[in-house]
Amino acid sequence: MRFHAMQTNPVWMDVSANRAEIERRMHQLSPSRGDFVVLPEMCETAWTSDSALCSAAHSSTGWNSLEWFSSLAFRSECWLQAGLAIRESSGRLANAVAVFSPTGECKSIYRKNFLFPSERAQYAAGDRVTLLNVDGVTVCPLICYDLRFPELWRLAALAGAEVFAVSSSWPSVRHEHWRQLLVARAIENQACVIASNRTGNDPTLVYSGASVAIDQLGQRAMECDASESCASLTFDRPSFDAWRERFSALRDVRASFLGTIEVDRR
Repeated sequence: MRFHAMQTNPVWMDVSANRAEIERRMHQLSPSRGDFVVLPEMCETAWTSDSALCSAAHSSTGWNSLEWFSSLAFRSECWLQAGLAIRESSGRLANAVAVFSPTGECKSIYRKNFLFPSERAQYAAGDRVTLLNVDGVTVCPLICYDLRFPELWRLAALAGAEVFAVSSSWPSVRHEHWRQLLVARAIENQACVIASNRTGNDPTLVYSGASVAIDQLGQRAMECDASESCASLTFDRPSFDAWRERFSALRDVRASFLGTIEVDRR
């Protein structure tokens, strides 16, 4: 199967415009049935720490986000990971990604574990990792700032993660951190990484894109520039398994040095 990191330029708080653009880009990509497409963090609204604005944007369309993304996955016949804000039963929002199957079923909702400082007053943090069986490949969805915390990735890898799917709004000011940390996470976990980042700008930040597909050796198979584009990777099961078997770094991890986290298996 193929994984695709779709890079978009979200219009600030304009859900209708962003949905139209995502539809256009999906049609342009024309993924094969069963492919896995990753969209950026908060791809319908652009990233915001204003929960009132974000909530209003999602409710003003008359059709909630989960329903819309479900329909898009069904019509595209692919797996779809989309970044959005989820209203919790507590009334707070979670910065999340929802993953949909080609039948349109919402298979999981992952809440961002590591919140950026400007998010913490408005958003509730997650407390677990999600592992999804995607046609025999174990996928772990993560979000943006999660990238800076290798312990989260390591625990997911030890639990079975083979592909990390990252949805982000990572700004240009830390562009090189994004590029280097993604490669490091792939190398140390002997895992593939498919990472989607937005491009363009919002009222406070500029974004350089650089969505990327990285294989289990840490090699960039494809990397985007700052334009609206896509990075893709074919998951090669024999090569993936051979590398993990041949090089024992992941097997040599001392679990006693790590903490624990709840794993949500789907």
